Amino acid sequence: MSRTLATALPVWLAVVGGVIALLLLVEADERAGSLAVIAAGAVLLTFLIQVSLQTKEGLVRRMLVTVTGIILLMALASGLILILAGVG
Repeated sequence: MSRTLATALPVWLAVVGGVIALLLLVEADERAGSLAVIAAGAVLLTFLIQVSLQTKEGLVRRMLVTVTGIILLMALASGLILILAGVG
């Protein structure tokens, strides 16, 4: 597995876990606002993982891939929340 995927995958899994927890634990009225908290936590986790690595070569590429995945997952989660709320 490439270093890019090895650093992005844990963040993406954390986002998926956060969205699943959000769907199970938060009431429907408050879900949309909570997505921003999950996204912010994922970006902070991205920085933490990247800073913890010994090599800094490819840092921008790894962060770009990770943050792009976060944005795509958040878009999917937003669509899912709208579908579950019946607004679609």
